[in-house]
Amino acid sequence: MRTCRSLVSLALVLGLLGGIVPIASAQGCAATYVVQPGDNLFRIALKFGLTSDVVARANGILNPNQIYVGQVLCIPGTGYPPPPPPPPPPPAGSCTWYTVKAGDSLGKIALAYGTSVGALQQANNLRNPNLIYVGMRLCIPGGGSKPPAFPQFKGEYFNNATLAGAASVVRNDKMIDFNWGIGWPNPRINADNFSVRWTRTLFFTAGAFRLTARADDGIRVFVDNVLVIDEWHAAAGATYTRDVTLATGNHALRIEYFEAGGAASAFFSFARVEGAPGPAPTPGPGGASGVWTACYFSNVNRDVSGQPTLCRIEPSIAVNWGTGSPDPLITPNLFAARWTSTQSFEAGAYRFFTLVDDGVRLYLDNQPVIDEWFEHNGNTLSADVALSAGVHALKVEYFEFGHDAQIYVWWEKK
Repeated sequence: MRTCRSLVSLALVLGLLGGIVPIASAQGCAATYVVQPGDNLFRIALKFGLTSDVVARANGILNPNQIYVGQVLCIPGTGYPPPPPPPPPPPAGSCTWYTVKAGDSLGKIALAYGTSVGALQQANNLRNPNLIYVGMRLCIPGGGSKPPAFPQFKGEYFNNATLAGAASVVRNDKMIDFNWGIGWPNPRINADNFSVRWTRTLFFTAGAFRLTARADDGIRVFVDNVLVIDEWHAAAGATYTRDVTLATGNHALRIEYFEAGGAASAFFSFARVEGAPGPAPTPGPGGASGVWTACYFSNVNRDVSGQPTLCRIEPSIAVNWGTGSPDPLITPNLFAARWTSTQSFEAGAYRFFTLVDDGVRLYLDNQPVIDEWFEHNGNTLSADVALSAGVHALKVEYFEFGHDAQIYVWWEKK
């Protein structure tokens, strides 16, 4: 007996030295769970209505980032029961089946198929819309509508410089940002003397937008069939901009381009004009708050330097998303945001506050005032600043890493 106990003790010690931590006895577990590809402790805990700390303690895990595929985890019995098994397959013909890809969210899939998040949850027995994973097969109820053939820009390419006749090539272009040099867009298109028409309908929130076009040779831009940039002539990579004011709703974009000879390039983009009019200001918590330009970044880890997924005007920074996100296009738990604004102040001393979960940076006239770029759990942070009378520029940067998401920003005159 003593020899057996010694062998068991030795096995446990060797397991710990090898980085293998034994799980708690199954007798104390409400369930066990086998770690799957793409899992992390936070998502596993969320699946069972627990926190990652509770699951880590139940399994003797010292580092929550060190779990591995195939590991059997003890799920303690303090959360809700494990998810029920998936419903039986729907009748033939009642579903279009979709396989989840990297970067997908239930909101994106619902938008692509012309259905709702709630309908997808009901059809697939999903209690939490955030718990989908790469490779998962989803039933699109009622067959859904097929994803559009041209989800970004529909590009029609013509073997003439006047957009005449039928297009020789029609394809989806993710963006209009091409530098063909002395080459061609497609083997079926001439290197010189060709033209392109790009069309797309997008939803805009009310505000002013700057349209930018660059071309070698000619380009013109229409918004809702109104010509706003008209540069239909030979040019060597010239850049043109126009500002337009749009109401909230869908707006049709059409960009037309021609190449005469030599080098060929075409570019188009739009961006909200900083400080553009938006919704009327509303009071923030504890102090006045004006209009902010908010830009959100999806599937990023603390990065607010790239191309935003979504920009819009917001009246204040005072939101609690819980375990959700600012928009169906933004993935929960791994997103970032940047707000910019100009605010009018009286001369005096001010105390600036942020209540945040997770990280925040606040700049005043490009100078850092609060720099707490790490995880917080609903902490209130503050800093004192003396301001001169007049308009000052404010910038707030934020990242969300997991669990709940919230941010409030306000200030008080001392």
